[in-house]
Amino acid sequence: MARHDGLPILVLDVDGVINPYAMDGPVPGAFSDFASHESRGFLLRCSRQMGARLASLPAELVWATTWAESVDVDVAPWCSLPPGLRVAARPPRREPDASSNWKSVQVRDFVVAEGRPFAWVDDDALDVPGPDGLSPREWAADQSLDSLLIAPSPDRGLTPGELDRLEEWLSRHGPTRR
Repeated sequence: MARHDGLPILVLDVDGVINPYAMDGPVPGAFSDFASHESRGFLLRCSRQMGARLASLPAELVWATTWAESVDVDVAPWCSLPPGLRVAARPPRREPDASSNWKSVQVRDFVVAEGRPFAWVDDDALDVPGPDGLSPREWAADQSLDSLLIAPSPDRGLTPGELDRLEEWLSRHGPTRR
């Protein structure tokens, strides 16, 4: 997929964001069209309404997920997202230390190299310190790049209300020129 020069970046996690953990039925405030499918021994719940809204945003969508190697097959088609989105962070080849935030450094390096405003949606990585001791929230607050970090409840995933907030933030961050 082509780069979207000038657009803000939207970094997306899958589990707990696109794929909520505990949806056995309708959840107040969540999207209402989640459908389940099994992939690689895991149950995934995806909402086409959520995916369509994400795909229509004036942002370059990129992934930061353990699904990085298979996201185009196992996730994107089930939630109306296009294949070929870039990957900002993927799990390390060795098993990460349970206390480490492997996404932190990779996403930081990615957004700094791009030099554009960014939003990051992740249910559990935003408040966990990285190797330098700073959480992504702490790091982002100290950057010149404008940012929005959203941590959805992993039981309901990204909600329409959180997407409204993201859309409003993006409306103030049109394409930038380098």
